[in-house]
Formats: sequence, structure tokens, C-alpha cells
Amino acid sequence: MDRHEPAPLPFVSVVIPVYNEERYIAASLNSVLEQDYPRDRYEVIIADGGSTDRTRAIVEAKAAVHHNVRLIDNPRRTQASGLNLGILASRGEFIARQDGHAEWSPRHLRRSIELLMATGADNVGGRADGAGTGATGRAIARAMRSPFGVGGARFRYSTKVEDTATVFPGTFRRTAFERVGLFDEAYPPHEDYELNHRIRESGGRVLFSPDIPTRYHVRESIPALARQYFRYGRAKVRVARASPGVIRPYHLAAPSLVAAAPMLALCVATGRGRRAAVGLGAVYAAACVVAGVRAGAGEPFAVRLRIPGIFVVMHTAWGAGFWVGVGEAALRIDTGGGVPPAIDRRTET
Repeated sequence: MDRHEPAPLPFVSVVIPVYNEERYIAASLNSVLEQDYPRDRYEVIIADGGSTDRTRAIVEAKAAVHHNVRLIDNPRRTQASGLNLGILASRGEFIARQDGHAEWSPRHLRRSIELLMATGADNVGGRADGAGTGATGRAIARAMRSPFGVGGARFRYSTKVEDTATVFPGTFRRTAFERVGLFDEAYPPHEDYELNHRIRESGGRVLFSPDIPTRYHVRESIPALARQYFRYGRAKVRVARASPGVIRPYHLAAPSLVAAAPMLALCVATGRGRRAAVGLGAVYAAACVVAGVRAGAGEPFAVRLRIPGIFVVMHTAWGAGFWVGVGEAALRIDTGGGVPPAIDRRTET
């Protein structure tokens, strides 16, 4: 090689677990294939969990045109198992995770690799920019960008480069998986946080940067949002049973709200402490309204009107899921866990 010829960029494997993503997978794949990263320096592995819609057909059509795209099967269907199968089938020095309902900006891969190489971090990710359609979907997207709605999930709203607990979706050094193992499939949908916790416990760094945002499509109905946040709260306790250090003080805010609600309702019904109970409820409602006004700035009235109620759904669903998880722990209900899969040391070929 000529001494003046620049070294080739590192080879990257992009892994995308999918299941019934026909609405979004084409846009997701297009955003990956339109990167300003050399096409021969990255591969795209889609792990399909047995989709029953047109997801596989869309991916196969892309793979027929783009030879760096590969479709593999994910028999266990879960997101974590799809990620693990994709990583085990990959050959990149770096592994970038993407979701089937999300899109990258054109410089996502290049900037992620630059940050990893400049900082020595094991994982780097950017801001999760939620997008929704219709008044409810747009309101959910705005609520999920608000610190009042998501608490310490700084990857949803931070504007500065910083070390953080977890990121979305993340570009990893392969050596991080060799050191701590792959995604633990016992903790859906909290496998990201749990893996990043292991990376940090091993002395590694997880870095957030706002200049590599990912646009992703949020749930677009209240019931779907409630189910999502219930699963988040329940999974937090599952992870904490194995790694108590994942619980931070802000994680207790929503469970405290849920625990207080029956007592406040009883006070109102019986007349004892009615004034205090009504006052506390009014304070929370006012906080939701004020935070909703800030979160919905610039949106139509129909969107802004929905945001305070969406905050309530997010808080109560997460808190209720947390208490279900606590109940499972108290009753010693087995929710899985254990040693995550290992990864062999590999070199690019």
C-alpha cells in the first residue's frame, strides 16, 4: 500500500431484528443503505422473527439489488435473540444496531465510528427522535421527548455529548461483546439497558452524542403506549433482581405515584385528609399541564391537548409494571436471567 493512501475505514455490521414491520422496513433499510459510508465496508443483516406480513418480501427485494444485505431467520422471535443471531452471523469490527421502524441520518455510521475511535467508548448512540402520525401519535412523540415524561432517559432529550447509562440504538465495538457477552434474552424489552450496565460495570464507556439522532416511529394509540410502558416498568425490576445497581432514585417516582393513588382516593372517599389529597392531586395535574405546554410547543391544539393525559398514562403504566415486578420478586416467580450468550473472537475476512 502506498504510504500516502489512507487506511480503509473499519468494517461495520448493521444488525436489524424485525417482526411484521412492513409499514416501516423499507424506509429503515433505505436509511441504512444511503449512508455516506463506503458500501463495501459494511454489511446489513436482518433477523426476521417469522413475519406474517410483507416484511420478508420487502427485505428479499432489497437483498436482490444490494449484495451487502442478508436475511436470516430468528426462530425465537424476540428482539434480543434476533440481535444475538445477527451479531453471531456478522464479521464487523464494529456492530451497529438498528430497528425496523427507525431511520438514520446519512452520516450516522461514519459519525458513530469517528466517535468510538476518538473516545475509546464501547458503545455510542444518539438522540431518539420520536415521530408519530395523527394527533395522538404526535402527542405521544412529544411526550416521549420530555424529561417530565421519561425521567432519566437522557437519550430522548439531551443536547450534549456525555457518558450515559444507555443509548438508542447503539454502535458497539465487537470487543465489548467479547468481554461481557451478548444481549441477555431474559430481559425483554430491557435488554439494551442491561447490556450497557454490564459494559459499564466492566469498566467500559457508553457515550451519548446528539449529532447522531435516530428517527423512530412511536406507538400511535393509548392502549399500545400503556402496554409498552407497563413492560418497561416490569422489566426494570427483573433486571434489578440480578443487578440492583440499575435502580436510580428517579426510577421510584412513577411507582410512588401509583402507590399513593389508592391512599389518596381513600382519603377523598372517607373525608379524612380530603383537602390534602385533593391538593396533591391538583399539584400533579398542574405539573402535567405545565410540562405538556412546554412539550407541545408549536404543535396544533389537538396535539397539545392530549399531552398531559399521555404523561399520566406513561407514569401510571410504568409504575404499575414496576409493582407487578416487585410482586413477582416477592413471590420468587422465576422471570429468567442467567449468563448471556458468549461471542467468539473474530476477525474481518
